[in-house]
Amino acid sequence: MASVGQPKTAPTPGDAASAALSPEKAHYTSDRYAGLILAQMNKMRLRADFCDVQLRVGGRVFRVHRLVLAASSPYFSALFSGGMNEVNKEEVEIMGVEAEVFQILLEFIYTGMIDVTVENVQELIVAADMLQLNEVVTICCEFLKAQMDPTNCVGIFQFLEQIACMDMLEFTENYIYVHFLEVCVAEEFMGLSKDQLVKLLRSEELRIEDEYQVFTAAMDWVLQDVAKRKKYVVEVLDPVRFPLLSPQRLFKYIEGISDFSLRVALQTLLKEYTEVSKCPKENKIFSMLQPAKTRPRRKARKYLYAIGGYTRLQGGRWSDSRALSCVERFDSFSQYWTTVSSLHQARSGLGVAVLEGMIYVVGGEKDSMIFDCTERYDPVTKQWAAVASLNFPRCGVGVCPCHGALYALGGWVGSEIGKTMERYDPAENKWEIIGSMAVPRYYFGCCELQGFIYVIGGISDEGVELRSAEVYDPISRRWSALPVMVTRRAYVGVACLNNCVYAVGGWNEALGSLETVEKYCPEEEKWVEVAPMSVPRAGVSVSAVNGLLYAVGGRASSRDFSAPVTVDSVEIYDPHLDTWTEIGNMITSRCDGGVAVL
Repeated sequence: MASVGQPKTAPTPGDAASAALSPEKAHYTSDRYAGLILAQMNKMRLRADFCDVQLRVGGRVFRVHRLVLAASSPYFSALFSGGMNEVNKEEVEIMGVEAEVFQILLEFIYTGMIDVTVENVQELIVAADMLQLNEVVTICCEFLKAQMDPTNCVGIFQFLEQIACMDMLEFTENYIYVHFLEVCVAEEFMGLSKDQLVKLLRSEELRIEDEYQVFTAAMDWVLQDVAKRKKYVVEVLDPVRFPLLSPQRLFKYIEGISDFSLRVALQTLLKEYTEVSKCPKENKIFSMLQPAKTRPRRKARKYLYAIGGYTRLQGGRWSDSRALSCVERFDSFSQYWTTVSSLHQARSGLGVAVLEGMIYVVGGEKDSMIFDCTERYDPVTKQWAAVASLNFPRCGVGVCPCHGALYALGGWVGSEIGKTMERYDPAENKWEIIGSMAVPRYYFGCCELQGFIYVIGGISDEGVELRSAEVYDPISRRWSALPVMVTRRAYVGVACLNNCVYAVGGWNEALGSLETVEKYCPEEEKWVEVAPMSVPRAGVSVSAVNGLLYAVGGRASSRDFSAPVTVDSVEIYDPHLDTWTEIGNMITSRCDGGVAVL
C-alpha cells in the first residue's frame, strides 16, 4: 500500500472535532512518489522504452529521453530546444567527456545517486560543470572538502584554479592560509607556479607565528629548483614584510646557501633593506608608502599586553588601591595569559602605544605622584628601558602613534588639565610641545585611523564627563569637531577596527560604570550603538586583535558607596556577529591600565 506524506499544517488535537465537521484544504507531498517515478523512468531507459535520442560519448552510445535530460540541466535543455541543430537529430555527439564518466552522471540524472571517489572526483566535477549538472558539482565540492588535508590542498587549489570553480577555490585558499605552516612543508607546495606562490604569500590571512616563516617558505620554494627558480627570487620575496624581521637572522640564513649567485643576490637585496631601516627619514617614507609592510599580517599570531593600572580587591577601601608594575601577555593562538617583564615604575592612568615594533608607556601616577617618565619595551630582548621624559608630567593622558611619531595629548598635570600636546621622535629620542587640544580633557580615549588622531569622551576642565569627540590632523595641525556620542563617557576604552572607531564602556555620574558601546564610521559621520558588553567596565583597556575587539579589565559600579572592585575578566567583540564573548581571565585584575598589541 502506498504511503503519503504529512500535511504541511496538521490540525491541533483541540481542533480535531471542528476539522472532522468542516474539512479544510490540506497540502500533501510525497517524496516516495517522486522516487518511484524516477525509478520507473530509469527502468524505461535500461529497456530503451520511449527513448527518443541517442548520445554518442567517447565511442559509446547511450539511449536516453530528451525530456529527462532537458529537465536535469540547462545544458541539455538548450541542446534539445531553442533552435539548436540537435533538436531533430536521432543521434547527438557529446564532446569533451569520457564515456565512463558520462555513465556515472547519467546514472545520477535517472536515480539521484552517485558514487564519488578520490579517483573519479576531478573528472566528475569537470564533466558536471560542463554539462551544468550543478547538484553534482556541489556534491563533488563537499567530497573534496571532506578529503582535504595539508598534503593535498595545494593540488586541489591548482585543479580548481584551472577549472575556475570560484566558490570552492576560495574555500581551498582559506584552508591553505589557516594551515599554512603545515602546507608549506608538504611536497605539493614546491609544485606551485611562481604566480600562485606570490598570490598566497601576499595574503593578510596567513596564520603564521612570525614573518620569518613566510621568508623561509619562499626560499624553500626557490631552493627546490635553484637553477630554474633563482631568477624569480626578487618577485617571490616581494610579499615578505622585511621590516618585521631581524637583519642578523636573515644574514645568518643567507650564509648557509650554497649557490653563489643566489647568495650574492640575497645579500644585495637585504643590504638595501637594512640601509632603509637605518635611515630614519627613508624609513618613515617607506612606512607611509607601504604601511602593510610594517605591520604583522591580520591573522598572524599576536600578543596582547596588559600593562600597569591599579588593582583593588573585594572589600577593599578606597585607599586600598595599588598601582601595578606587572605586565601580562595574552597569546592569540593559545588563548592564554602569562606574566612578562614588569615596568620599572608602577603606575595607573598611563598612556600605552606601539611604535616601530616597540611598546611605549607614558606618564601615569602612583599615590598622587604624577610621572613624566617614559619606558619602552623591546619584544626581542624582553626588557623595559627608559627613554626621554615628557615635558609635563601627565596622568589620564591619551597616547597614540601617527606618521612614525608618538603623540601624548592632554591629561591631568597636577593642578589642572593639561591643554598641551607633545610629539615624540624615536630617532631623536625627544619630546616636543606641538600645540594645544581643542577641548582640554583627561581620562579620555584616543586612537589613530587613516592618519588622523581621534579623541573621544573624557572629563572636562569643569569636571563633567564629555559626549564630545574631535579629530586631529597632524599634518595641518588642525582640530575638527565630530558628532557627539549618545552617552557621556569618561574612563572610556577606545580603539579602531575595520575603519570605525569604537567607544567601549566608561563611566559617568548618572549611570555609573557602563556596559554600552558606540561605533563611529567616518563615512557615515554618526555614532551608533552596538551590542553592549556583558560586564559594565569603567577604566577599561581596549584594542583590536585579528579582526576582533578586546575589552580588558576595568572596574564595576560600586555599591552602597563602597570602593569599586577592579575586574580581571576579558571580553571579545565580533563585529560581524555583533556579539561579545568572555574569554580567559587575566592573572591580576586591573583598571586604568593600558594594552598594546605586537
